[in-house]
Amino acid sequence: MARITVEDSLMVAKTRFGLVSLASKRARLLLKGAKPLMESKNREIVLALREIAAGKVTYAHPEYLEGTQEDFKPIPDNTEFIGDEEYLE
Repeated sequence: MARITVEDSLMVAKTRFGLVSLASKRARLLLKGAKPLMESKNREIVLALREIAAGKVTYAHPEYLEGTQEDFKPIPDNTEFIGDEEYLE
């Protein structure tokens, strides 16, 4: 897979997680017989990345992928987790 394809796709997808999610979904659609949106002799995943980089494939709800650090809350130290009982003895 060409590095330039990944870097170009990241400009559109904004996050690595978003890129992986979008590219894998598009590649699965191509494997199931979806019509390619551009000409390519590459494998489905590379074609999916090229389609993303060209702006032909986008998120249905891009606002869900724009989380900020403030959206994440730290877990308090005194939180108990399932399975901790055996380690408390």
